[in-house]
Amino acid sequence: CGRSHCNDFSIGIELEGTDDSGYEEIQYQKLAEITVALQVAYPQITQENITGHNNIAPGRKTDPGESFNWEYYFELIKDVQRQE
Repeated sequence: CGRSHCNDFSIGIELEGTDDSGYEEIQYQKLAEITVALQVAYPQITQENITGHNNIAPGRKTDPGESFNWEYYFELIKDVQRQE
């Protein structure tokens, strides 16, 4: 969004993996659960405010990479929210 010093107002969640290998189902599941818990505590965290490290520091950071399935992750968030 054109802002600098993103670490001053963001929450980073690290996943074990690489840019070019797929992530495991349990990682997506737990990430969705953590995301929903954070959204409850911080309602300003919306889908539009969730992004990858590669978008925060393009050219310097590449994670989570092309192998991360954003569409699936966002669907899991909706599933967890429905269960709440």
